[in-house]
Amino acid sequence: MILNFNEIKKEDVLIAGGKGANLGEMTSAKINVPRGFVITADAYRDFLKENSIDIFIENEIKKSRNDEKALLNAADDFRTKIKSGKFPTLLENAIREKYFNLGDNVRVAVRSSATAEDLPDASFAGQQETYLNVRGLDDVLEKVRSCYASLWGNRAVSYRLHQGYGQSSVSIAVIIQEMVESEKAGVLFTVNPVSKKENEMQINASYGLGESVVSGRVTADSYIVDKNGEIIEVAIGSKETQIIYGEKNTVEVKVDDNDRKKRALNDTEISELIKSGLKIEKHYKMPMDIEWAIKDDEVYILQARAITTLKNSVGDIDLNTLANKYTKGKKINKSTREVMSFFLEKMPFAHRALDFDYLAAINDQKVNILLEGGIVLPRNPIIDDDGIQTFSDAGKRINKNIFKFFKILKSMKDFNGCYHKCKDFMKIYESKIEKIKHLNFENMTLEEYKNFMEESYILLQKLAYDRFKYALFPSVLNDKKFTKIIKKVNANYSSFDFYWNLDNKTSVVTNDIYEMACEIRKNESLKRAVISGESYKILYENYDDFRDITNKFMRDNGFKSDYNCYCLSAKTFIEDPDRLINILRPILNTDENSDEIKQGKDFSKLMIRLKEIYGNKYQDIEKQIEYFRYFHVVREESQYIWETLFYYVRQCVKRINYILLGSEDYEVGIANLFHKELLEVMNRGSLNESDKEKINRRNEKFPLAIKVWDASKLLIFETNGDVLKGVSGSAGIAAGKVCIINSPKEFYKMQKGDILVCHLTDPEWTPLFKLASAVVADTGAALSHAAIVAREFNIPAVLGVGFATTKYKDGDMIQVDGNKGVVRGL
Repeated sequence: MILNFNEIKKEDVLIAGGKGANLGEMTSAKINVPRGFVITADAYRDFLKENSIDIFIENEIKKSRNDEKALLNAADDFRTKIKSGKFPTLLENAIREKYFNLGDNVRVAVRSSATAEDLPDASFAGQQETYLNVRGLDDVLEKVRSCYASLWGNRAVSYRLHQGYGQSSVSIAVIIQEMVESEKAGVLFTVNPVSKKENEMQINASYGLGESVVSGRVTADSYIVDKNGEIIEVAIGSKETQIIYGEKNTVEVKVDDNDRKKRALNDTEISELIKSGLKIEKHYKMPMDIEWAIKDDEVYILQARAITTLKNSVGDIDLNTLANKYTKGKKINKSTREVMSFFLEKMPFAHRALDFDYLAAINDQKVNILLEGGIVLPRNPIIDDDGIQTFSDAGKRINKNIFKFFKILKSMKDFNGCYHKCKDFMKIYESKIEKIKHLNFENMTLEEYKNFMEESYILLQKLAYDRFKYALFPSVLNDKKFTKIIKKVNANYSSFDFYWNLDNKTSVVTNDIYEMACEIRKNESLKRAVISGESYKILYENYDDFRDITNKFMRDNGFKSDYNCYCLSAKTFIEDPDRLINILRPILNTDENSDEIKQGKDFSKLMIRLKEIYGNKYQDIEKQIEYFRYFHVVREESQYIWETLFYYVRQCVKRINYILLGSEDYEVGIANLFHKELLEVMNRGSLNESDKEKINRRNEKFPLAIKVWDASKLLIFETNGDVLKGVSGSAGIAAGKVCIINSPKEFYKMQKGDILVCHLTDPEWTPLFKLASAVVADTGAALSHAAIVAREFNIPAVLGVGFATTKYKDGDMIQVDGNKGVVRGL
């Protein structure tokens, strides 16, 4: 119900709201934020429940039927009931304890913090309340109730209605933060908001509390400074008044004439503010709008948020205009589009240069295998020296190796030969990865790091080559044969139905998570803690049974990543264990009897039916099916091997970045060098001016790289009126209400019968397939996670449609035709 700032991260928007999440993030980053705590959104919901206001609100919203006048009248009643409500005893005691921990009747600010992830604070400007100079427990509790009531202010209710957001979908957290009796305060922009120059900052400053600057009540001083500390321009503001503490709340008083005419900030204070601004910008990796205060020569940070007023620009050139120059006139052929629509599931976001090379180490092996047989395909995607990625529009051709094509084809159709190849190479790669696990990446020399970067890259190339040549290609080449075999059982089946009940890595992770859920249900206290969104760290420290089951899960599945084809940008369960909590929460919220995830598909019965149909031919068919299933296991297990390898590459790259640049933040450092360039740097032992120029240039161009990649997707996907065309991932037809899920933090939105519309899925998303009546994904193909799981749950899926997540919105009615691979608006 209540969390100290140091227990909150920027991802905790749904718990602490946007402001609260940022204050927690900065506290964890050792930024000088005044002490405080957050009364979470769960506490607000508990308060409503305690006073039976939640049922009253729900009934009145239903009655109003989106009639604005009726809704505003009802909101008036909501505010009245909330302001006179009583806090649950446990919550009131907790607030009392936390408040007095800050000091005896200490002055605090009580701030609303809206929790809807898709409604940024900027959208809520002025809609919820902030109270300053609040003293004493009774006053704190009164102001918390007023913050709760402000969620139902007329402006907030109207805004949600006209923007199409459900009135009950937002909640509110409340920040209680120690006030700084500042002598000077104001705001700092880490990028000049007027000229858009990224090497300049703007500081606005006045006397007293920062409210006078933030609210625009005074004309503050304006300072333009560069990030090296030089003052470029000073405009003295009139600073007519200042806000200071009064007996109750705050009061506005006149500023002395002499103080009005001189600078509010001296050089030392400006220097300290620049340091704070740079630290915050570096931490968030984006331009920031920062509220600050100075007392007794110490800088305090009161709030920080992304600058929302900056246009997408590099210098004065619009990014969209620049991006279009990279894609203008390109025509991608049909076969490339089909391949790339699946590929985009693996690469939804632009890569940094080094990350791109690790992707290419995998992806280029398909091209190399086809090249052996005389088919020359363009390497796709492509990247330039600025780190900008897009697709090649070059077509395929043949060379003299075409005479070897049928020999290679025959070898890849030899299931017995490929089976033994897979058995052999899987042992080799598993052995190599076990050795890597015993390396100590904290105490290597630069020479040893260089050797690992070389060897790991070659290992990845070999693994990908063997995986494609002896497991994936044979499966694809024989797909039609197996589809023909299984259609004798059921005309709606395809070759993918031979994967029923198969213990591939995706199924193993999913099954293990459901087993965890079963164990957690045995401990009611633990179950409640997980459902409430308690952090993995707290659960691990406080519950022995949770520690035991997660230790086992991490041993078996800890290297599973969120994005398996990103080497540097991915995170494993080991690195981000709170992902597990996101998965477990919706499972534990469903009926206990639904923990059995299989949907009545019995592979043994399928094989009995095939035996009846094929008679004497069955024995040979059975062996071929066994190979076919094994190749799918190899596909998944080999991917897990490189995900494990990527984890250790990240540890290595962190240390290299630290040696070369004094920081482990490789994303803005050596991740901007290509693999070959990095090896050259490590041979020399240091970065030269050319290396630094490349890093800086590619960093500056990365916002453009993101835009170009988004524009490149338009080359791959096609839309036709209100019909989106994709590929069938799972057969069947369903109609229903759209529920767009952008990340696991939005899993809570999903209701039984909704159609899941998303960019892509991975094992983390499997619980949603229980609730969904169908699945639509922007990317993917018949071997995607979404397709495999949708078939497992027997629901239609259409994948690779391109832009369903932007074309539709929550609540839209659509039809998903998994037979034809199309989605229609209804």
